[in-house]
Amino acid sequence: MSMKHTTDLRIVGAVASTRPGEPALPTVVQRAWGPLRSCLSTVTRFLGLAWPGAAVGLAVAIVALPACAGFCLKTGLGAIADVLGGLFVGTILLVAATSVILLGLAVVRRIPLRLGALIGATMVCLIQVGQAFGFSTSLALRLGALPIVSFGLAGASLSVLLRRGSARVRPAGRLAAAGVLLVAVVGVAACLHWLAAPGIDPCVENTRPAATGPAVSMDAPNPSQKGPYPVTTLFYGSGTDLRRSEYGPTVDLQTDTVDASPLLTPLPSRFDSWVRRRFWGFEPKCFPLNGRVWFPSGTGPFPLVMILHGNHRMDEFSDPGFAYLGELLASRGFLVVSVDENFLNESWRGDLGEEHSVRGWLLLKHLEWWRFWNAQEGNPFHGKVDMTNIALIGHSRGGEAIVHAVRFNQLTRHPDNAKIAFNFGFAIKTLIALAPTEGLYRPRSPASPVEDVNYLILQGSHDGDVRSFAGMRRYQRMQFTGHVYRMKAALYIYRANHSQFNTAWGQWDRRRPLGYLLNRKSLLSGEDQRTIAQVYISAFLEATLHHQYLYVPMFRDHRRAAHWLPDTIYVSRFQDSDFRTIADFDDPIEVTETTLPGGSQHGEHLETWERWEMMTRLGTPLNDHAIVLGWNVTGPPSGTAAPSPRYVITLPPISALSKWLQERLTLSFCLADTGRRGGPTSGGSPAGAHRPGRGRVGKANVTDPNGDEAPIDMTLELVDAAGCAARLPLSHYGFLPRAIQVTFSKWPHWERNYFGSPVEPVLQTFEIPLDDFAQINPQFNPARLKEIRFLFDRTKSAVILLDQVGITRNKAPKEDS
Repeated sequence: MSMKHTTDLRIVGAVASTRPGEPALPTVVQRAWGPLRSCLSTVTRFLGLAWPGAAVGLAVAIVALPACAGFCLKTGLGAIADVLGGLFVGTILLVAATSVILLGLAVVRRIPLRLGALIGATMVCLIQVGQAFGFSTSLALRLGALPIVSFGLAGASLSVLLRRGSARVRPAGRLAAAGVLLVAVVGVAACLHWLAAPGIDPCVENTRPAATGPAVSMDAPNPSQKGPYPVTTLFYGSGTDLRRSEYGPTVDLQTDTVDASPLLTPLPSRFDSWVRRRFWGFEPKCFPLNGRVWFPSGTGPFPLVMILHGNHRMDEFSDPGFAYLGELLASRGFLVVSVDENFLNESWRGDLGEEHSVRGWLLLKHLEWWRFWNAQEGNPFHGKVDMTNIALIGHSRGGEAIVHAVRFNQLTRHPDNAKIAFNFGFAIKTLIALAPTEGLYRPRSPASPVEDVNYLILQGSHDGDVRSFAGMRRYQRMQFTGHVYRMKAALYIYRANHSQFNTAWGQWDRRRPLGYLLNRKSLLSGEDQRTIAQVYISAFLEATLHHQYLYVPMFRDHRRAAHWLPDTIYVSRFQDSDFRTIADFDDPIEVTETTLPGGSQHGEHLETWERWEMMTRLGTPLNDHAIVLGWNVTGPPSGTAAPSPRYVITLPPISALSKWLQERLTLSFCLADTGRRGGPTSGGSPAGAHRPGRGRVGKANVTDPNGDEAPIDMTLELVDAAGCAARLPLSHYGFLPRAIQVTFSKWPHWERNYFGSPVEPVLQTFEIPLDDFAQINPQFNPARLKEIRFLFDRTKSAVILLDQVGITRNKAPKEDS
């Protein structure tokens, strides 16, 4: 070999290898090295001259910033002490941080170049894969750290143990490597076992239903039992479906496609459109109208019930998952359709985008076909559909879409694009939402409240997808004019989750692998959860569409239906068009004024008396305000001379209620435990009000009658204009349960950063007939009601929410109009 060639190799080796012993880099890199080395040399010389001054400047900044912060902090020790304290803290931070960083750099310098590149590539890959499954960067790195480190340690240990010959490691080193390998294997096994375990909510063990007062079971047929009608099933659709034979060429009734592209703004990217077109065979310009129908055998006409699924994997079809409702309701005289909108659901590429309003619009396009078939002679549904009695049921995003459908049904133009004309005008009487989303679609034009529509909402406490009871915002917006009888009700179901309302979704509220982090073992069984849905949905439709008002009492008090329901905790809300508000705490800024003009309210001997905006566990507002009342009785809760804490609402002498009070009426109000104990809120707020904290609030909801966690009781006292008073304990009608705590995830980091507060106060409606007070004291005259007093004399300590105090009739309507 010539001397020149040897010199060239030496130069190339020096250039291409960044560390001794590492192989040369590719030829392209070698050729580019000359100019790059010159540039780097210039930068290095500049840094060599400049870095001492830069270091001094940075050190001064690190020390000076805490000194400035100390000066502004105003601890009360004086400005000099504040500044010196800040300087001391800054110096400690400078020394500690510099030491840690120098140690880290020393370690990094010893990492071989290729290993360092692999570590960086692993982190990038982990972040990208995590984002595809909905992981944040922080969540992906934290969750992937243990298995990645374990595999790395296992590989390193095997590399040491498998060396032979001169590279063989001494016995002590091999023993250490074997120990590291064992730790790595145990780490991987522990990680897999932790992920595979279903997880148990630790709060469930100590959470039991509160003791209840007497409640008479309803004298009515079980609404979850099959009715007298034989049920037939058929399918309608485009007849061109590529994935499902029931919507293919053999479809029973064929429908035209619709152009939804004007409502999908912006349209999905070209690649996303290609992915969906490849799977479905169509684009938004030709969306199909597919549905599976369960209908009773008979002449009819039967009320029409449309069921809309939520967002799920589009290749895991969601519309068959409501057969349990379709078969039940059809046997009881309803014509039921499970609408197919799977093509709007997420693909492996993620969500379609701004499809939320399209879901509701498509429901109305389905109703147009039902109106046509009902009028078409020779059609199997001719004259069999009661188009004056329509109900919409929606789950998840479908639960939000049914409200958009009602709004679009009342409009002549699309609120975001007036070029899109509407001409629907259907008689939609009832809406039922199962764990609905809220606020995914917000029209640019101000939305008017939905009026005179019956509304029912069911929500699970352990919903890992819709993580809070945000659907109560929609409940608040439902308004009644009083021209026709309407009602709205809500049911909060302990241990129910999101997915089990649909049999096609299984138990997983989150896509795997994220779903492995949820506590699933503590959930109600899918059968129990769907039984609750059957009882409430069937009864609500019987009451609102078949006018079977004998089912109304179970919505006023869930205990009336206890013999039909699985054993768990229920919290229920109710209000009907007969309700007249006395105090809802929403409008007046002055906390001593009632909503009813001329009335007043005040607290006595309370440690907390504040007006707060209701919040979800995530800190989002519910568009509702409540009064926060806290007390702490140090002595025995009753039988002492000390006055009891109380809250008093005084009615005006003459008001809009004066004529109402001549009837047989019921006092109605809502209560919730905040999870705190009596005492000032210290400038903060109770959980679920204003700004809920992310830490654990309160304790487990146990029902030990001798402990502080016993359910909350109080006394209701009514006083008439003559001063005659009558008292009844709340427990005669039901205790107020302590706040329910929920732990969604077995991973505390995800629990804290994703699910918010473990306590979300949910208001419970209580109704007490005024005649019951007259039976206690015959001198008391309900028609001259003057004061409503909440006496906190039966529970030592609590902080509660009070809302929606009013009067309603205590009898069900006889007919609908």
